[in-house]
Amino acid sequence: MDVEEPSTPKEQEPSDAYEGRAGAMIKQANPDHEEDLDARAQIQDLEEDVEEVDNQLESTHLDGTIDPQIAADGRAQWMHYESITRDLSLSLTEQLRLILAPTLATKMRGDFRTGKRLNIKRIIPYIASQYKRDKIWMRRSVPSKRSYQIMLAVDDSRSMGESGSGALALETLVMVSKSLSMLEVGQISVVGFGENVRVAHDFDMPFSADAGPNVLSQFSFQQDRTDVTKLVRESIELFRAARQKASSSPADLWQIQLIISDGVCNSSEHDTIRRLLRTALEERIMMVFVIVDDVRKKGKGESVLDLREARFVDGKVEMGRYLEGFPFRYFLVVGDVRELPGVLAGVLRSWFREVVDAS
Repeated sequence: MDVEEPSTPKEQEPSDAYEGRAGAMIKQANPDHEEDLDARAQIQDLEEDVEEVDNQLESTHLDGTIDPQIAADGRAQWMHYESITRDLSLSLTEQLRLILAPTLATKMRGDFRTGKRLNIKRIIPYIASQYKRDKIWMRRSVPSKRSYQIMLAVDDSRSMGESGSGALALETLVMVSKSLSMLEVGQISVVGFGENVRVAHDFDMPFSADAGPNVLSQFSFQQDRTDVTKLVRESIELFRAARQKASSSPADLWQIQLIISDGVCNSSEHDTIRRLLRTALEERIMMVFVIVDDVRKKGKGESVLDLREARFVDGKVEMGRYLEGFPFRYFLVVGDVRELPGVLAGVLRSWFREVVDAS
């Protein structure tokens, strides 16, 4: 007698291509047409949301989708500038080590009647003195950690590239950032400015080995003009926000900005810039203007030292040197990057001396 084997039901094929995929909507086994249309509509909405987020990321300074060729060029540039400024970075590091002294007390020291930790060396004398020599406690009173926020602002305008100052500016940027990184000075930020101010590296991001090449790849020297007033105003806001996020107390935090540019800005804005600089100084923000002036690539009379401008003095027009009315109190002119360690250290040293005398 023949026995028929019971037929086994076939596995049902997935109803559409999204079935079972991670992130896709999991539908029931036998969905009707309306549910299928609803699922497709939701998937389309999700794709539109993702596209909108991508567009928003592209318009911010946190864009991580850098073209591979641009990223490779940035790494090559960084390695080149790093190799030719290695000795200068070490020299600048040693000079800044003496100037940017530790500001945060993190090491314990005795001898106090009250404190956070017992000084073991004082216990036996304490007992031997019939408990009279009671200064046996230690406190955090030895400054051993630096608490600085330093912003490097690089002029990304077209004039920098055309004048040949762009290469010198990037060379300066690499040398200073490498020196500050070796010194473990605190938090480092890098911004590019021209018509607009763009953050290339934020304070709350560590300046790692990949940070330098990534920063260089974001400078193209294509912005149409240089708005120094906007830079100073927005830098103050960036420093205020960074101060609020800082883990150390505001009294222990020092903020310094090094502006690297060819130094040419509209004379009509000088008074506004001076007012902003006074505001920055009141908030313990020091701004140093590093004027890169590569005279080797400039013709006669094109150096910033040779620029002259007309001024009204007692109702009369007089010609004077441009730098005589420069709004920044602390500025230096660098024609060769080898000069920078000495002159920058001198400017910072004089500023700290004034701060100490004032306090």
